[in-house]
Amino acid sequence: MALPVLAQNTKLPLVGNIVPTLIDKAPNSARANDVVKKALSDYAVTITATTQAWSGSGLRNGTFTGFIDHYSLNVQRGSYLYSDPYMVLPLHIASRNPKAKEANRLDKIYRTTLGIENRFANTDELRAERSVRWARTPDFLANVKQLADRRVENIIADKFMLDAFNKLLIDVKQQSMYLSRDPIYEVQLRLAIKSDTPNAQTIIDDFNASILMMSTSGELERLLNPADVSQVLLDAALYSEILRKW
Repeated sequence: MALPVLAQNTKLPLVGNIVPTLIDKAPNSARANDVVKKALSDYAVTITATTQAWSGSGLRNGTFTGFIDHYSLNVQRGSYLYSDPYMVLPLHIASRNPKAKEANRLDKIYRTTLGIENRFANTDELRAERSVRWARTPDFLANVKQLADRRVENIIADKFMLDAFNKLLIDVKQQSMYLSRDPIYEVQLRLAIKSDTPNAQTIIDDFNASILMMSTSGELERLLNPADVSQVLLDAALYSEILRKW
């Protein structure tokens, strides 16, 4: 069946900030890339994985028409149209101390220093959080390194990354991190399209409809949680020093 004329003729240059296992350059595994490309497979979609500085610049100068990683910790802006959530990132407390399992609220670790990535710390909701002292880092690698270096007792991170790092620990026969039994936050991811993009609402509607169909068929779950659960999605070489001193 022929694709709709609108979809055939609509180029969608999108952007997202690089996060291993979530948004990345080919051929690395990247859940958000895979989901968005599949949901918008009728469109000429390109997804550029880059840094926050470059993605922001590209959105401002028109290089990109939207971004795939609007976090629900940020307020929505009127200059964009937003999709329904297409995945959730549960944020958990993690530590080498088993007490972390009981840390179901930030006030359970009141006034301690908590490691966190900038992608979460630099959001509207968490900037106002005062019950802990944030130890901000540029990425997950730096965040877990400060835990290995004993500079913090706890970190907060998304469960996809924590599970992937725990697999690395298990592979080298180290004790895996303890995670809080419940997430501290559940961060929803949405697609955002500039509101002045031609047919922006149609694109969002098509995306939402595709995500619903993928969810019903089970395809969304397969993309978010690959069947090969033994596969380590992080580059072990990058974490070798951390694993050695763990």
